[in-house]
Amino acid sequence: MQYAFVALAIALFGYAVADSVSGSGGQSNAPASFPVSNLTFGGGNSGTTLPQAGLNTNSAQAEFPASLLLCRNTACAGCTSFNLSAIPQNICFSPDPLFSFLSVAVVQPSNQGLPFGVEVGPANCGEVAAIPRVNECFDVRGAVFEAFEIDT
Repeated sequence: MQYAFVALAIALFGYAVADSVSGSGGQSNAPASFPVSNLTFGGGNSGTTLPQAGLNTNSAQAEFPASLLLCRNTACAGCTSFNLSAIPQNICFSPDPLFSFLSVAVVQPSNQGLPFGVEVGPANCGEVAAIPRVNECFDVRGAVFEAFEIDT
């Protein structure tokens, strides 16, 4: 029993310090219906990713499921999806295999917004741009975007 616990702890520790993460190529067609805006590098950090229509005061938390889409084309086309509930916070990740992305979106069916920020930027997340709203596509500009993090 103790051996299984130690093996699990080692596996979780190894995952938490990793700097790349694999995503899923499968996604719904939801981003095709999202409005498209521009997200400029160095645009600051809001600390939260809000619902599309502004702050929702519903006390029932429904932040998950929520997925980050990193897209190889503008207007959220050709995306790879990352389940935000499975991504450790405050660690910079690059997609595995590595690719540059031209647009991003946070897909959240409840449209509640998130109590944390989702940020994208160049490798190593030295400077980032915060995704300001869920269920909206953002074409990213001003840098080569290759990394993301959840900021609390």
